[in-house]
Amino acid sequence: MKTAVLLLTFVSNIVFCQSGHENLVNEIIAKYKQHRSISYDIDYMIKFFDSDEPFYVNTSVQSERVESDTIFKGRFLYSRKDSLLDVSKYYDSKHLFVLDHNKKTITRFNTSQGEIFPITGNADGNVINTYFLDIERFNKKIHSKEYIVQFQDSLSFVKVNIKFPDDEEYYGKEENIYLNKAKKTIDKVTFIAKYKDQVQRNHWMLSNIIFDGLKENELAYRVDEYFKKYNLEDYKPLTEKDYELLTNGSVIPRVKGKLYPNYDKEIDLKSDKLLIIDFWYTSCMPCIKAIPQLNQLQKTYINEIEIIGINSIEYTEKDKEKLTAFLKRTPIDYNILLIDKIPEEFNIRAFPTLYIIGKDGKVKYSKIGSSENLYDELETVLKNLLK
Repeated sequence: MKTAVLLLTFVSNIVFCQSGHENLVNEIIAKYKQHRSISYDIDYMIKFFDSDEPFYVNTSVQSERVESDTIFKGRFLYSRKDSLLDVSKYYDSKHLFVLDHNKKTITRFNTSQGEIFPITGNADGNVINTYFLDIERFNKKIHSKEYIVQFQDSLSFVKVNIKFPDDEEYYGKEENIYLNKAKKTIDKVTFIAKYKDQVQRNHWMLSNIIFDGLKENELAYRVDEYFKKYNLEDYKPLTEKDYELLTNGSVIPRVKGKLYPNYDKEIDLKSDKLLIIDFWYTSCMPCIKAIPQLNQLQKTYINEIEIIGINSIEYTEKDKEKLTAFLKRTPIDYNILLIDKIPEEFNIRAFPTLYIIGKDGKVKYSKIGSSENLYDELETVLKNLLK
């Protein structure tokens, strides 16, 4: 599927905020504020940092402003149906509901308890939040002293280019917001960010924009039939017990895999040294942050320990090119074991997860996540074990 493309012919000069552009921005802000609801279709494209090809999604959104709502500033119904998912996300200003039309289930999230990650921790959130419910956010960006804002003009559109400051991980971050001069609408939003030699791109193309087309209680009416026939359950957050790893003294399960870059022969995970295993994958930022510290640990204790990075995400031979490219950007100075499935006994619920295994095949230490002082944490454990 090919996403729609705005055919814009911009004049060559780039100009900073001038009165004409200020007037258009103010008109759009005023227009969005005066309407109670908005409906639109949106073609969404994302090309992840480590992906070769972009991913396209067609969605529809209906939003209704609720001034008293402090979480999302309004009610909304978001629908997505493609080869991967057939879901709707409905927020009634009290609870967030995720409707899975394949499983015929509804999961209710308590937003007053902070259970909003199906929106904020998901690309869907950017599809829903295309400024209507929070048009002041657009206004603040335009006038922020932290950003560089430029306007570029064409016959039908004004493109607002917003450059964000670099941080320790990403650079070259830019957002482009396309303002339709005639309709006084935001028709397209793009975002780009860079990490080392990788680029992530996001495009949101809006169409069929309708203001105030929703009748009172229409969103509730649209989902009512699903509440009558789907199973409704409350979201149950994982507890500390759910995250418990293998306890010290436990014998680790058998692990078989292929050592990168040899995809022909399977081996059993074992070592005649203290063994540190790191469950990781290439687009996991905490995993990436842990790698230099693990490299240094392997170098310091080369005669006493062996570190193996276990990757169950990019484990097939077709992932070899991607993995090879990653290793050029982020060298790993220890072996990588590729496995198709992590044994359930390890209880891997987050990445990275690390285990230190003794020569007897038993767990001596375990940890979820990385940290700035990971090297020191692991070295303290190793010194005690090596006495």
